[in-house]
Amino acid sequence: MSARLNHSLANLVSALRIVLTVPFTWSVLVAARLGTGWLAAGLFALIAISDFIDGRIARRTGTASAAGQVLDHGADIGFLLTAFGAYVALGAVPWWVPASIAAAFATYVVDSLRRSEQRPSLIGSRIGHAGGICNYALVGVLVGNYTVGLNWVPRPLMQALFALVPLYSAASIASRALGGPRRTALAAGRS
Repeated sequence: MSARLNHSLANLVSALRIVLTVPFTWSVLVAARLGTGWLAAGLFALIAISDFIDGRIARRTGTASAAGQVLDHGADIGFLLTAFGAYVALGAVPWWVPASIAAAFATYVVDSLRRSEQRPSLIGSRIGHAGGICNYALVGVLVGNYTVGLNWVPRPLMQALFALVPLYSAASIASRALGGPRRTALAAGRS
């Protein structure tokens, strides 16, 4: 497989996340009326898998690029803010959850652009990466708990999980403000 095709494959997997965000959001918003909870769960699984494998494809094939990195992270934030926004609209999530995530992501982008040396590049951090994983996990819990209707996480625990979002988002922002350790996503591959 040529490097160009491999590069396209990693980017196609990232773009899949963008495409699947629309039916995922629709299925979340209409699940109660149409019984589409399991559709949302399946779409979430595909979205999460695409996030897991796009960077691995790029690293394995040596095709990581700044453009692919932007596509990957743009797909992530687009999915997360849309997913949490849908749950805010349904009254399942407080508005400050996606606001905290948006603030941390905006800080990540602005700080990366400010610190990039020659060409603009996104500069990741371990705290930010861990926060992104937590955000995906929280969407998964919401899908199972509310959309599918498993009600496996009691309301007080859900409130505690929501309260963690601004804490790890603030930790990511503070780490950048204090000049904490960073890694370029291109050096580490797409994260």
